[in-house]
Amino acid sequence: MNITRVSEKLEAFRRDFPPRDYAIIQDFDEDIVGSTARVVGHCRIVDVATGVVLAEAHGTRALREPVAGAQGHKDTRDPDRAMTQALGRVLGLMGYADAAGIEGDTDEPDETGVDEAAAPPAPKAVSNHPAASNLTHLDAARAAVRGEAPPIPAGSVDTAELKQRLNDLEPMMRGKVRAGLSMAGFPTEIPDRMAGEAFGDLAAFVEKEIDTLASQSPVEPTQAPLDLPPLPSAT
Repeated sequence: MNITRVSEKLEAFRRDFPPRDYAIIQDFDEDIVGSTARVVGHCRIVDVATGVVLAEAHGTRALREPVAGAQGHKDTRDPDRAMTQALGRVLGLMGYADAAGIEGDTDEPDETGVDEAAAPPAPKAVSNHPAASNLTHLDAARAAVRGEAPPIPAGSVDTAELKQRLNDLEPMMRGKVRAGLSMAGFPTEIPDRMAGEAFGDLAAFVEKEIDTLASQSPVEPTQAPLDLPPLPSAT
């Protein structure tokens, strides 16, 4: 069985087109399909002189549990494997493919020893206790019927600054942060006000996600971290 490796395709491609002529741009995202966490690699070949995208492709891998004892992004090779798969496909679209080979199996064999896919994050619990939820919603409904502004829940925090923080991000980073929020069980449509503790968890996650993405990309956050308000004291 003849398998054309991505490294062989890339070597042939670079013999014809050096990096100063055609750039290869790669990135990846994570999402959930059904009950399986997944990483999606993305690869584009771009004409440096004009910025025109000549070809692009995606590759997917199940996101597996980290390898015991590994550090940082090396805990699994899933993002690398997904991007390698996308690279092999985009080079095939450019004509660097073996008609007698198997183009669906183009990356290096899996040697991580990890077989099971990572479980998706558990959804955050939502309280149905009348004092915590139902009565608050009822008060808001009654205020709407009377044409009044909805009551402000005690101990809630204004989320305007956090929403502006997200809106000020570069579009690609903003999309990745929102994807991370969804995977972690946080709302992607942030309400105008939130309970203090829930807002603190959400804001802390957003800042951590931005820092993580910024360390992986040359794109920098567009403003300083939030100066979060103190959480209301327990009564």
